[in-house]
Amino acid sequence: MDIITALSTQLKLQEAAATGLAGGLLLLIEDIVREKASFAAAACIREAVPEMRDWQMSSPTLAPGMLSLASLPSAHPLAGDGAEMISVLGRFGVDAGEADLAASLMLEFLASRLSPANLAVLVTAMPSLR
Repeated sequence: MDIITALSTQLKLQEAAATGLAGGLLLLIEDIVREKASFAAAACIREAVPEMRDWQMSSPTLAPGMLSLASLPSAHPLAGDGAEMISVLGRFGVDAGEADLAASLMLEFLASRLSPANLAVLVTAMPSLR
């Protein structure tokens, strides 16, 4: 599965934004798996998606001093990883209502790259991908 094309087409993003979004979402997924499952499980994601680092490097970052309380998004009613995913989507101008679609695309992509056992660990650690 070509996740960049899928994100670009389904979420109506430019290719560069879709690349950054893929990197940002994979970083979030990796962090949550590391926190809730294990470092080894998170490492499996990085091994299965070697292009992940390049995608993450293309993801926009904030310049020092650009973040203030007024610029922070308001709290979202979802808790946990769902809210974190919405935050990543927001960085790329993707509406929170597209979170389920983005999660579905990421799950489909990771299912094409991970073993069934590793995929099960990922879904257990991050239920918002179901």
